[in-house]
Amino acid sequence: MVETQRLLIISFTYEMVEATLKGRSELEKVLGCKVSEEWPSSTYAKRIPQKKEKLKQQPETSIWSRIVIEKESNTLIGEIGCKGGPNDKGVVEIGYGLVSKARNKGYATEMVSKLTEWLLERPDVNKVTAECLDTNIPSARVLEKSGFHLIDHKDDMFFWGYKEN
Repeated sequence: MVETQRLLIISFTYEMVEATLKGRSELEKVLGCKVSEEWPSSTYAKRIPQKKEKLKQQPETSIWSRIVIEKESNTLIGEIGCKGGPNDKGVVEIGYGLVSKARNKGYATEMVSKLTEWLLERPDVNKVTAECLDTNIPSARVLEKSGFHLIDHKDDMFFWGYKEN
């Protein structure tokens, strides 16, 4: 588990993925917390069956996929993780999402910053990257505030790398 002042960032395990596919109340039982009615987004929901298959084969990969719980309300409000583990050069790409009710409160910056810090403490990770649509200004601002810098802009995508001190 990775923890910030306001958030718990926990591995999205096979058991949790299975419960998600059964419905919100089932996931709430497994987690012992509320699940926002907005979670998962339609985009993230499409990935859950693939996550289930991957976790069935490789349960240890759950460390790369996480859900985000807001501590004060004890509610699942989003997800964050890596698009797979590190490649052979130790590079991981992060992605994240929050339910609309949790946006504009600093949660995204908090979770991106903390997960990036956690990743860079791992011996198998050398670099953290991210990408977002060039029209997704809120996500670009989160990445900037979290210490990422713009590396490239191709087609309709911004490509980011974490600034190393």
